[in-house]
Amino acid sequence: AKNRQRAIHKCCPSAPQGWKFNVASVPVAAYQEPPMWAALWLVAAAAGQQCSPVVKVERRNPLDPGTGYAWPDIYAGTWLQPAKRFMKFEPRKIGNIEGAVHAHVYGGVNGLQPTPALTRDFFDFSVEHFSYLTKMAPGKQGQDTFLGNITSRLDGYTHRHTFSHQYLERSIGIVPFGGVPSSKHWQALSSQMLRAVVMSMTDALSRVIVATCDEAHAMRAREALQGLERVVVHNLNLEKCQLPYLPRATQATLKRCLIQRARRERHVYRNEICESWLQGEDYAYVMYNDADLVLHARCIRSLGKAMDEDPTLIILPHKLQTFAKDDDPLPELGVAPSVRDLTHDVDSASCCDSGTYPALKHLDQGSFDGCQNFWYNCPRMLALYDFARFSEGTYTPLLLGNEHGRKCLLSEAREACDVPHRRLTVQRQYLVPLLAFGPNNQFEGLLEALTVAKLVGRTLLLPRYFDPHYRDTRSQKKKFGDVFDERTLREFTSVEFVDEDVIKLWKTSPKILASPLNKERLSKALHNVGFDQAPRKKAFVRSHSRAADVAQAFKGFSAAGAVFVALAPLFVVDGEQDLLREAARYRVRSERVRTLAATLRGALFPGDEKVLCAHVRREAETLGCVPGRRYVVCPTPQGTVPTATLLDNIVDRAATHGASRIYLAHAGGAGFEDEPSTLLASLEERGFDARTASTDMSVGFESLDPFDVSLVEQELCSMVESFAPSARSTWSQTVVLDRSARGRRNAKPLDVGPAPVKQRRLPSH
Repeated sequence: AKNRQRAIHKCCPSAPQGWKFNVASVPVAAYQEPPMWAALWLVAAAAGQQCSPVVKVERRNPLDPGTGYAWPDIYAGTWLQPAKRFMKFEPRKIGNIEGAVHAHVYGGVNGLQPTPALTRDFFDFSVEHFSYLTKMAPGKQGQDTFLGNITSRLDGYTHRHTFSHQYLERSIGIVPFGGVPSSKHWQALSSQMLRAVVMSMTDALSRVIVATCDEAHAMRAREALQGLERVVVHNLNLEKCQLPYLPRATQATLKRCLIQRARRERHVYRNEICESWLQGEDYAYVMYNDADLVLHARCIRSLGKAMDEDPTLIILPHKLQTFAKDDDPLPELGVAPSVRDLTHDVDSASCCDSGTYPALKHLDQGSFDGCQNFWYNCPRMLALYDFARFSEGTYTPLLLGNEHGRKCLLSEAREACDVPHRRLTVQRQYLVPLLAFGPNNQFEGLLEALTVAKLVGRTLLLPRYFDPHYRDTRSQKKKFGDVFDERTLREFTSVEFVDEDVIKLWKTSPKILASPLNKERLSKALHNVGFDQAPRKKAFVRSHSRAADVAQAFKGFSAAGAVFVALAPLFVVDGEQDLLREAARYRVRSERVRTLAATLRGALFPGDEKVLCAHVRREAETLGCVPGRRYVVCPTPQGTVPTATLLDNIVDRAATHGASRIYLAHAGGAGFEDEPSTLLASLEERGFDARTASTDMSVGFESLDPFDVSLVEQELCSMVESFAPSARSTWSQTVVLDRSARGRRNAKPLDVGPAPVKQRRLPSH
């Protein structure tokens, strides 16, 4: 016994004289492996080809230029390193719980010992951190339910997760386990957490040692780990169980055993503790882990090869924070996180390093007044990140970033992670237009979206399609390029279509829904832009707002880190006519539509005589009706403009503007099918050259559907000498703004007021 104690202090001078080692280490009984070995071998082999490289830590300040990792990324409470590197470490350097990791990496000429590194894909080597989650536990009231919820999730993980057991040969892991509170609910959670942690480690390592400070914790560990193979529970029998004594003693004991094993040919004595821990095997790799860190190490064999090539490496997992809340607000945050549900586990997905620290960037810019350096001191920073929850994993929301805010970009499938692009370092902010209702509501919404995007400095994501009117069963969706010219929009403000990079950002970045829309309209509008997932965070912008108020609202969105703001723009800044006219100058219809409109005018009205376009907007619904007023768009007898009065008004507008030719646009609405022929005949009787293509397909529109015909008519009305609109019509409003932006005259609306309108004839030439 004296020789054994002397040997301990010879190799491990940091060991307190009061240490009493219990040589009765108890291996845990074996269990049967799942009957899936062949398939899992194939899966693991395929996955191994997709492992990302390890990237070295290269700078102290995370906000300094560069795409490599920074010092704050190092601490994860765990590490993996070659055994030869570990055996050179002095455990006396561990002065606190963080020292169990920091003491292995800090120091040296440049402040870091050779050579800390992390994987580019966070999910290749990471841990789920559960101790921060437990800090959210309430006081006595509700604590049992809260802790039971976490325990249940971890229990589900141990039964649900598919463990491949493709571990790294000749690897050993150590886990200190102690300091469990006396509450039965805390003890149940600690035991279940330990089982989940150790099971995840046996999936990556050939042997795991759980070291405790006393027999009570050893008994609890053995009970929790019953049935697991390649696991040993050992009571170090320490006089002091507080931190950092247990981590220090655990690492010191393993170091002594590895040294004695390496010197066996020199006949150095091997005591029973080392025999129990090592089982007579040589180990090339060592991993240290805390008892609250569930490990994901699908690329453990690839990491072993990296350490073989560079024996100075110490590889740190990415520390993924877990949160207890799913749909309820996070503590102090005030909003629910945007949690993305996936039907598999972390091992089947990727989360590629973005190279960015959104929280630290905003702190550096003075956002989040009063906050400190870390996001957990300012929960509002969590709005800068999204969360994912894996149904075959722990099913606990994970922050998609590490403890110090370095963000990763989630992909549902395994993919190769490229070096982060600089464009991700200064990430664009986007405005997502939610264009709904009929085509002209969509067109007017696009105009307001352009105005808002320029006003707030965001890139506008253009819709890929425009929907026809819901009553139009003959028309198909129109591609954006078939309706408007994208190139001219770029001259006004930053616009782009959704691509794979933007979709990836949408899935992994903070986003806000700024307008109330029902679920069906919201889904359709997002689909037309290119997205299939609605934002969960909501902060509405008021309709009929001033430009200054909208700009202020978006400053709040940016301060909250929202990369995307989804807005139904129609009637948001409809009162800012000067701004809308400026945007309308750049909203140019496609070359296809312009060509068809020019052809139509040449066919109907050859020569240079002036043309008045009269928009006869008849509606089947009463949305345009106002009590006591008459409008063309109102279908009721008490609220509509009769055909005879409409005829008088058209003649009046033509005479006022000196037009001898009249085009009836959008004529022949529901309930007024015979009106176009009546108006045309009457106008001809009064000496006008009147035509329409709304109901006459013989002018060359046989191949066009109603949506196309309407587009061509709008372009025609925009280009002729004068236009008489129908009030309360977005079709007319679109043309009025087009003409106003280009300095073309608009006549008074065709709707009568309370006073009668005199009948007028075309003046003689």
